[in-house]
Amino acid sequence: MIRYLKQEEKVESRKLWEKVFSEDSESFVHYYYSDRVFKNKVLAAYKDENMAAMLHRNPYEVVVKDHVWTIDYVAGVATASDFRHQGYMRRLLDRCFLDMYEERMPFCFLVPVDPAIYQPFDFTYISDLSTKKLNQAGRTHLNRRAFLERSDECKEVSDFVERQLEKQYEVYALRNEEYYRDLSKEVRSDSGDLILLTTKDEKETLAGVWAYYGETAGALRELICLPEYLKESGQTKPYAMGRIIHLERFASVIGLKEESPVSEMEMLLEIKDKFIPQNNGLFLWKLDRKGSSISPVEESGLTPHISLTISEMTSWLFGYSLPSVSADAEAMVDRIRPLKGVFFNEVT
Repeated sequence: MIRYLKQEEKVESRKLWEKVFSEDSESFVHYYYSDRVFKNKVLAAYKDENMAAMLHRNPYEVVVKDHVWTIDYVAGVATASDFRHQGYMRRLLDRCFLDMYEERMPFCFLVPVDPAIYQPFDFTYISDLSTKKLNQAGRTHLNRRAFLERSDECKEVSDFVERQLEKQYEVYALRNEEYYRDLSKEVRSDSGDLILLTTKDEKETLAGVWAYYGETAGALRELICLPEYLKESGQTKPYAMGRIIHLERFASVIGLKEESPVSEMEMLLEIKDKFIPQNNGLFLWKLDRKGSSISPVEESGLTPHISLTISEMTSWLFGYSLPSVSADAEAMVDRIRPLKGVFFNEVT
């Protein structure tokens, strides 16, 4: 049996969380189950009376160009040791995908411990994450003080970070006041802190936000700062994986490039999605420079211009990689503008 846990039942999944994610500190798990689970959905699979597996749907408000969509971060995917390799994870994801589609959720995302676990379910990388730290100017010319959860400070911080992110990215979790209240609770639950970086002038202007885990700031959670105070400190690595859920809604934000030689275009697109039947089949894709629409084609015997898996479509439209297409279709692909700049650094 697979079902969503009622609010009062969610605590029953804590035992499985602690067994599977034993690296999480007791204080972090306490924070998660006293705060985050009140806002999420927990889907659980049972064998008789035993919880065999679970999946958490943690909602975020996500900016996608000029839209703000409610998008689920898929977390806490875990199977009890006695029930592994029995198909519980697949059944949970099957149900999760179909429910998300009914909710018209454009996509979902996660941060994998092992990407090979999620690739069979058509998750693919959609964003990288670079490691940054304060440069010499940032270390010497900025003051540091602890973030306070009062309303005026939350608004100042969220407005500052929004300005920084919107300069570089088209896709990111919305930085509102609630985001930073939650973030401060998150890092402080694991002996970390949320620090504001301000200039050393008379006005003490906000110049950055630094969140970390651990008393020694050993694990970075977020560092968003004015660029003159930052430097790269390591290699950029793949970070978040995503999957298109509602193809027709997601496609609405994709249009033609400004430099495209045509202002409108139609193409036949074949998508292969073995988990969400509404995404599987032949579609007519109509695009202009403002956006696009995708609608299923019932007529048989037509030859598509492009044939892709939903994973390939996801990677392409998030601007992560170009699809492999025939020479005849390359010109059409080149006219289409994928999303530019995807930033996710969330951990749960």
